Amino acid sequence: MKSLDPLFLHGNLLILPEFSIISGLITVVIVDLIFKGRDTFLLHRISLTSLVTSIVLPLCQWETKSVSIAYGSLQINSFNNIFRLFLLICSLLSVPSSVDYVRCTKTALTEFLLFVSTASLGGMFPCRADDSITTSVALECLSLSSYLLSGYTKRDIRSNEATMKFLLMGGASSSILAYGFSLLYGLSGGEIQLDEIVDKLVSTQMYHSIGIYIPITCLVVGMGFKPSMVPFHQWTPDVYEGRL
Repeated sequence: MKSLDPLFLHGNLLILPEFSIISGLITVVIVDLIFKGRDTFLLHRISLTSLVTSIVLPLCQWETKSVSIAYGSLQINSFNNIFRLFLLICSLLSVPSSVDYVRCTKTALTEFLLFVSTASLGGMFPCRADDSITTSVALECLSLSSYLLSGYTKRDIRSNEATMKFLLMGGASSSILAYGFSLLYGLSGGEIQLDEIVDKLVSTQMYHSIGIYIPITCLVVGMGFKPSMVPFHQWTPDVYEGRL
């Protein structure tokens, strides 16, 4: 029997934090189906356990050298572990601080935990992404979960309005971002990996062309919407007001 490639096994070990969150998502769904949403304390504990495990695992991999896995779509190193830990800590703090609010509003806890964990998962992959496709898909995973969280209290009119504005503006920004990546794909001669795109633009002197400013502008607009950077922050007050 042929032995497995050591690099393949090593790459799987490096993405164990993401596997931990996915396992927590599946476990929460299964437990909710079994207990029919009655045991909310157990669901809360499962979600926290998966998040804590995802925080501990990157700390154990902190000394890992830069490794490219999944055919170059993911780049793993200590630098991107910093951003992954930041996102995981924020998610870990948001779950216990929001459980009482979810119970008081009598909304489903299971869906809330799923959206938070999925948003965490979608935020972790862009930290490691090394190509345009992985970056776009991961950002959409983060964005869709954020849209659903903003409209979680669907009985509140303000929440519905916040979701509608967030979804429309978020969809527009995602389209602009995808258009920017498609332009870079054409200008670089069909490359999707970020480092290869830069190398091709430098080797062909395309970075001196006026046309390069169009995809750069699209990327700045698409990326600037996610953290509500000025002047792409107009959606933020409406969405946050709808969630209060």
